[in-house]
Amino acid sequence: MFPKSSQLVWAIAILVVGVWEFGVASAVAPAEIVKLTTGGEIYGDLINQDESPRIRYVIRPYAGGEITLPASQVVSIVSQRPIEEEYHRQLVEHGDSVQDHWEMAEWCRAKKLIKQRQFHLERIVQLDSNHAAARRALGYERVGDKWMTRDEKMKAKGYVKYNGRWMLPQKVHLEEKKKKEKQIEKEWHEKIKRYHGWLTGNKGVVAKESLLAITDPHATKALIHYCGKSKSRQHQEMYASALANVGTEQAWNILIKATLDSSDEDFREHCFELLEEHKPKSAVAFYVKALKDKDNQRVNRAARGLQYTGNASVISPLIDALLTEHRTKEGGSSPGAVSTSFGGVVGGPQSSSFSSGGAAKIVIRRYQNKEVNQALFELTGKDFHFNQSAWRQWYARQKPTAPKINSRRDD
Repeated sequence: MFPKSSQLVWAIAILVVGVWEFGVASAVAPAEIVKLTTGGEIYGDLINQDESPRIRYVIRPYAGGEITLPASQVVSIVSQRPIEEEYHRQLVEHGDSVQDHWEMAEWCRAKKLIKQRQFHLERIVQLDSNHAAARRALGYERVGDKWMTRDEKMKAKGYVKYNGRWMLPQKVHLEEKKKKEKQIEKEWHEKIKRYHGWLTGNKGVVAKESLLAITDPHATKALIHYCGKSKSRQHQEMYASALANVGTEQAWNILIKATLDSSDEDFREHCFELLEEHKPKSAVAFYVKALKDKDNQRVNRAARGLQYTGNASVISPLIDALLTEHRTKEGGSSPGAVSTSFGGVVGGPQSSSFSSGGAAKIVIRRYQNKEVNQALFELTGKDFHFNQSAWRQWYARQKPTAPKINSRRDD
């Protein structure tokens, strides 16, 4: 504690000047805050509250004594909450020592006065730069022989703050790139929305030419969106061609899926033609996976796709899909596909059934898949029809023989 005279000087200083400078006054307001024309403030009790007309202000500061000011020097009187009044009364009981400020900081912590506590902690490290407790409370860490805030520590490691988070510059670059790409995608969406509206009007030709001229990958999402909104096959085919011109993996996956799932045969054929022309790399894996589908129709459509886009790597999966067996549950409460198996089926489509509890039956249908056989013929120039054994023997002969390794060592 300071001597009483020093204590009074400190209390008045921080009440009139220091608290305002450090931001405490902006967070709290004593029982009365007397705001002066000079920009200063006095914290205390207004003695002559009922004086009217107002000629002067008689103020009893919390630090003690009494001050009289003419009304012309006072801008306004602001009332404060009880906790704020209590804070200022505590303040005048403490001096400017490290211990005094630590006691005030702890009192503020208990009362949840965050800004005031910050003020006292910062004053402590001004007086004692190595005060560990105050440093830690302010978020500092000891790094070697220095005290560093988390921000300083992260900067030292090469991080930068981006949207409130610490990131490496490379990550910031990626985030900025994503942000820019989203903005470009949004702009494309607005353009294509406008072209889409023109398709059915007198600007239809301009709209179609504009859409088919697009090659920017950022337009992919918007083209997919408006392709799905189109009601006419003509417009759907135009959007499919636009997606092929863009040529992103996402665009091709939409067209490949259309060849497997679209109920419109003409639209499927249009997409198959685009795939045959461009032969996208993603098509092979997509169609090979579909050869194992539970839906026999999708199996044959996948084979059709491989006929246009496949290579030697798809011959073995096609041989496996020549003959397929599909099981469906019919009757009962839960009809639907159950499973698919490959190989070992001879002859044309056959079926058999067996019960699966209650009235439901499992119907097994066996298929010779013509599109699979056609794809094998187109890719190999051979035709063993649906004889999987013959196909496999032929395929085995096409593989290069592994070189013989002489394990004997000549000394």
